[in-house]
Amino acid sequence: MDCQKRLRESKILIIGLNGLGAEVVKNLALSGVKSITIMDETPVSIADTSAQFFVSSSEPGEGRAKASKAAIQELNPNVEIKIDSEHISSKPTSFFSQFTAVFATDCPLSVLIRINKMCHENKVHFYCGDTWGFYGYCFLDLLKHTYAKVVPKGSKKESEEAVIDVLDYCPLGPALGVKIGAGLNRKINKVYILLNIMNNFREMHNHYPAPENRESELQLLKSVRTFTIQNLGCEDNKVSDEMLSSVFGELSPVCAAVGGVMANEIIKGISRKGEPIHNFLLFDGVTCTGVVETIVVRD
Repeated sequence: MDCQKRLRESKILIIGLNGLGAEVVKNLALSGVKSITIMDETPVSIADTSAQFFVSSSEPGEGRAKASKAAIQELNPNVEIKIDSEHISSKPTSFFSQFTAVFATDCPLSVLIRINKMCHENKVHFYCGDTWGFYGYCFLDLLKHTYAKVVPKGSKKESEEAVIDVLDYCPLGPALGVKIGAGLNRKINKVYILLNIMNNFREMHNHYPAPENRESELQLLKSVRTFTIQNLGCEDNKVSDEMLSSVFGELSPVCAAVGGVMANEIIKGISRKGEPIHNFLLFDGVTCTGVVETIVVRD
């Protein structure tokens, strides 16, 4: 099937419409997918207006998804924008079978793992990501993914040919459950460790660190850091106090960078054209760098 045809026939589910989710939706709507279904009943707050450009301060209390629909539709009237007001926890496994790809953000790790599992069972591509201050990540589970890539042909640099390649992915849970020395490189990027810290923080406290309670939340973060480093088996503290102090709130430039990559990966996954990330992208906004880490756990 033609790459553009695959894209035009694709149905995307977006779970979470924070700043990162808005960037992903914007790029997907402009790319010309068939439909985008959005789930996020979180009431719009003043904090949302710092990075979620589809909402305004005049819409406090309304669900993010509903408040954003009109603005998203204006981007591309040819893309069907649907709002699903049910909570993701109420959805059965069969619900995900209708979609080509699912992207989730602003969710606890336990919810991400559950969604990933149901996508896996339906052979649906799963993507997730988040940003915290200057840092962020993308994760992909494309199952067993076949794609076309362009490589040099023979020794002639000016000549190229398309070849078919295959990548094996694993779900998020196993990819985050690896310990140093048991499959995880001791030189693992510090943002991977931060990702685990932030996931643990949210699971323990039911929210990401709140800017309005910066001092008390920072102390909790340090405690979670100690727990996380011990759990991963890290010998040194790669995540400094300074790094922890830079994880509060959403920053538009970071959302734009991570969201742009995430949307591009979804498009590549659907079109099967171009080599996708395998399987983490870890973004450091302080140094403006992104690192791909491959952490795949085999059955």
